[in-house]
Amino acid sequence: MKIKYFIAGIIIIIIDQLSKLYIIDRHITIIPNFFEFNYTENPGGAFGIGNFNLVLITSILIVVGIIIFLIKHHKNITNYIPFILIISGSMGNIFDRIFRGYVIDFIDVNIFNFPNFNIADICIVIGVVILVLFEIKNSNNKTI
Repeated sequence: MKIKYFIAGIIIIIIDQLSKLYIIDRHITIIPNFFEFNYTENPGGAFGIGNFNLVLITSILIVVGIIIFLIKHHKNITNYIPFILIISGSMGNIFDRIFRGYVIDFIDVNIFNFPNFNIADICIVIGVVILVLFEIKNSNNKTI
C-alpha cells in the first residue's frame, strides 16, 4: 500500500480526535434548531445500540479483517480511499472506546431526532458507500 494512504489515514484519525477534544463541554450553534455541535457520550455502537465490549471487539476484528484483505489483495486494488476511510474512522472510535470508555459524538443535525455523530462516523459511512458504489459499478460490467 502506498505511504500516502497511510498518512491520509493518520491525518483523519488526528482530525477526528482533535475535533472530539475541542468539543468537550461545548455547545456551538451553526444554524439554530437545525445544525449544532453538542457534546454527547455514546457508550454503545451506532445510535448508542449494543454492548460496549461486543462493539469494541467487533470493530477491532473488522479493522484487522480489512487490513488482512488489503495485504492479500493489494495488487488487485486500484482505489484504497474507501478502505482508508473505513479503517481510520473505525480507529478513531476504537481509540475513544479504549481510552475514554465511550465515543464522543457531537455533530447534531436536528432532522427526525437523528442521533449525534462524529467525523469518524462520517468517514466510515462515506467509505462504505464508495465500496457499495464500486461493487455496483463492477457488477454491472461483468458478463454472465
